[in-house]
Amino acid sequence: MAEQECGNGSLKASSLTPYEEVLDALSSLITRRTCAASSNKEEKFSHLFEYLKMLDLEEPITNMKIIHVAGTKGKGSTCTFAESILRNCGFRTVLFTSPHLIDVRERFRLDGMDICKEKFLAYFWWCYDRLKTFEVGLMSPCMNIALTGIPSGDTYLSIVLLAFVGRIASKMVWTCGKKNGSPVRRVDEMEGGQETQPMPRGGSEVEKTDDNIPMPPYSRFLALLAFKIFADEQVDVAIMEVGLGGKYDATNVVREPVVCGIPSLGYDHMEILGNTLGEIAGVKAGIFKDKIPAFTVPQPDEAMRVLEEKASQLNVPLQVVTPLDPRLLNGLTLGLEGEHQYLNAGLAVALCSTWLKRTGHLGDTNLEQSISSKNTLPEQFVKGLTSASLQGRAQIVPDQLINNDRSNDLVFFLDGAHSPESMEVCARWFSLSIKEYNPDQTLFNQQPDSSKFSLEVVKMHHGDRKSAQILLFNCLTVRDPDLLLPRLMKTCADHGVYFKKALFVPSVSVYNKVGSQAITPVDSNVDLSWQLTLQRVWENLMQVNKGKITDVASEELKEDMEMSASNCEHSAVFPSLPVALKWLRDRVQQNQSVRFQVLVTGSLHLVGDVLKLVKK
Repeated sequence: MAEQECGNGSLKASSLTPYEEVLDALSSLITRRTCAASSNKEEKFSHLFEYLKMLDLEEPITNMKIIHVAGTKGKGSTCTFAESILRNCGFRTVLFTSPHLIDVRERFRLDGMDICKEKFLAYFWWCYDRLKTFEVGLMSPCMNIALTGIPSGDTYLSIVLLAFVGRIASKMVWTCGKKNGSPVRRVDEMEGGQETQPMPRGGSEVEKTDDNIPMPPYSRFLALLAFKIFADEQVDVAIMEVGLGGKYDATNVVREPVVCGIPSLGYDHMEILGNTLGEIAGVKAGIFKDKIPAFTVPQPDEAMRVLEEKASQLNVPLQVVTPLDPRLLNGLTLGLEGEHQYLNAGLAVALCSTWLKRTGHLGDTNLEQSISSKNTLPEQFVKGLTSASLQGRAQIVPDQLINNDRSNDLVFFLDGAHSPESMEVCARWFSLSIKEYNPDQTLFNQQPDSSKFSLEVVKMHHGDRKSAQILLFNCLTVRDPDLLLPRLMKTCADHGVYFKKALFVPSVSVYNKVGSQAITPVDSNVDLSWQLTLQRVWENLMQVNKGKITDVASEELKEDMEMSASNCEHSAVFPSLPVALKWLRDRVQQNQSVRFQVLVTGSLHLVGDVLKLVKK
């Protein structure tokens, strides 16, 4: 049980576990992004280099062998493929991606696994306390004592002790304030709280994040934490996914990556990145570095022109890759579902091949001949591509609360698409996926050692049963549902797929909390105005397409609609996600001749919330 200080200086037991205490501190760094705040991007970006100094990361970051990826669609998948390929080539890997769906540790994957809680706690407090309070001059005596007798190379033990000393020091010995422009040393309240004399300026002066250089906000802190983990874990390769944009993203403090990649570009975060594809491409190309090779995929003409112009200005050899030929996988399939993933896989192969060449590892891994040939892929590449896994992207999950013998009666098809282009790709994937297993001969099985569910065809007889497709949707208010929902509906209809009902729900998670604290209790007074807007858009689309879409109304979905806040012919708004899930499960129990296939999309936040509740 963790301890916290009372107002009188005594200690009391905290109800938070050590991990929850970290999540609470991390939540304190979350700020709501505004357009006004984005006006001084350059100044805020410059703060990152001050943070790197405080964390002693300036030199380590120059020695990291980094693959840097920015884009609108497919950057997470591309990074996942690249990490899996190089790990299967025998290298120690670390992958930094965003956002997380269930646990913040998903953002930091060491050798293909989420970083363990113990390491995450140690690295977090080391960085957090150092940025909050200390500079190396004050901490070094404690650190030297802590490190006495530690075997050289035992990095993890070192960081645990450093974090422990930092936590004790920050809570029990020093806090940093200012008086007359000089740093002031204060004594803990248990010693009477008397202020001492100002510390003399000089080498031991405490540097801290102050009004001029505030604590880094949430996403930037996580990037800094990632660099600390990269450095201390002594990995061979770090694959970094840009969080937002490119030029001013926290990951762009990397001055000399080994290679850069830009997957598909599209319209997203336009309030920050710009209103045209050219403007968006210009921000993404901000990760290009002088003479560092870069790869991209076929782009719209406007975006490609800007990428080529930026590359020319920096003498960047920019190459366009094509989708991976499925025949190179020797009869296997990609680990990530969807036809669009072959484009991301092709980009990942180019990035990894170039990384191996530029770091001088081709000879070490006996891959040179295979990589040089365009007709074959090295065995390690094939294994990496076919075993890659990533939650929330074209992921299929049977409901865990349904009896095992009926586990495919309620199945969730999850994809975090949230742009018009990715919505179309998602709709195509969903339409093809349900047709692949629809003829009553497919059972869902979980692959060993993987969070990813895939389709395994098993010859089974289930009788004559019909299926009903349901849409479970939410998106952020900055998105335009008049762009998203029509693309989704039309693409599905083009493949002969029509939703029996669309369900709109508010977010379960709140933006300013991390972890289990982010799950809010069901609020009877929740504001559903945005969900009602989404419902109106959907109903209007159904009216416009009346006559084109047939056999949509479904009697089994008209029951118990009093659970909804607003029920229309083709859609319903529910006051919460748990209520919507209960309604779906009730339908399964009451309609055993029907299989329900639920597409969950519009937001990665929604996908994460569904995974949290379905996988409990």
